[in-house]
Amino acid sequence: MARIALNREKIVQATIELAGRIGLANVSFPRLAEYFGIKAPSLYNHFKNMDEVRVATAVYLQQELNYELTHAMVGLTPLDALRAYAESYKKFAEKYEAVYELANVIHQTNNEELEALAKENIRLVRRSLENFDLSEDENFHISRMFRSTLHGFITLTQLGYFRNSDSTPREESFEYMLDQLLIPLKLKEKSK
Repeated sequence: MARIALNREKIVQATIELAGRIGLANVSFPRLAEYFGIKAPSLYNHFKNMDEVRVATAVYLQQELNYELTHAMVGLTPLDALRAYAESYKKFAEKYEAVYELANVIHQTNNEELEALAKENIRLVRRSLENFDLSEDENFHISRMFRSTLHGFITLTQLGYFRNSDSTPREESFEYMLDQLLIPLKLKEKSK
């Protein structure tokens, strides 16, 4: 059998893939070793334990999220940028549903890189909100409300709520929610 050139990135990708198959709680060093066809102690050359693997995966997810959000928002009007942020965030959460919870472990890790990435993702919303006639406090509160609403919708969806029904599809509810969040901002647009 050929020797595998194992590295941290491959282990993170395997964690994401395995989580999709067996659930994040079931991903362990023995399962990762089985995935790679190696002995579990080989993984200790790259990570001390599964907590480190989860933090590395969270960093990867925040980097991916930042990339997706930034590219979705670039060149758009502030309102359209916020809509693009929401839609891109939702697509990201759907793509990484099996490990989405790791994108939200920032404060439990005390990892500076993870904290910085999360702050940058928050700044994307706050920068868009600066284009409206808002006080600093309003910007802060609306940013929290906007992100909390998105996260709540995504989390409830992942828990099995909002199943599509014949009368009201989930996507329609998401768009309605987003419209309701953005209507007050449209009224506060700065006159140019």
